[in-house]
Amino acid sequence: MKVVKRRNRQMTMERILRAMGEVMAERGTEKAGINAVAERAGVNKVLIYRYFGGWNGLLEAYVQRGFFLSMFNEKFLESVPESLPVENRSKVWSEYTIQFMREFRARKPSQELIRWEMTHGETELARRLAEFRDQSYKNLVTKLAPYDDFDPIAITSLMVSAVTHLVLTSSQRDHIVDIDLRSDAGWERIETAIRRIYSSLSFALEREDAKKLEVK
Repeated sequence: MKVVKRRNRQMTMERILRAMGEVMAERGTEKAGINAVAERAGVNKVLIYRYFGGWNGLLEAYVQRGFFLSMFNEKFLESVPESLPVENRSKVWSEYTIQFMREFRARKPSQELIRWEMTHGETELARRLAEFRDQSYKNLVTKLAPYDDFDPIAITSLMVSAVTHLVLTSSQRDHIVDIDLRSDAGWERIETAIRRIYSSLSFALEREDAKKLEVK
């Protein structure tokens, strides 16, 4: 009986979190609230307080349970071999960035949550959400770039911030310079640019490594 109750609770929590994503996508995080989420999930709002402790707990659970992008990072990491050959690094990094961008473009709730964080960055909740997400990026760097000489954290931060900005901007602007953000061709240009950036970076790293070997 306890197993059934636990399973039912988990299913209800999942339904609430999915309902939250739908409400945020439709109304934005600012206008989403416990009443709207409860109505969409078909549950009494008392359950949301019981399971999540309130709105802040609900937001935090939404991020930590992978409804944001942390689960995407974990799945990507699982697909990468433990010992990544040097010649494959640029391809893996560029594919991560491209897949991240595609995933973010497809997730309207995640976009709304980032917008909310940008306007509530001073709050404790926003800081906790950002720290949780940042840790998932650090885990990526630890596995994919276990070398500090070229500051892979800074490179990752720059690329993730760039594609995040592009995706958020695309909901308000049709173009950036002459890149059409409403067309597949426009986004293909961006993906090609990402591959070129990482390919050039990989070439530069190989040259630096070769120089170090010559010195030794």
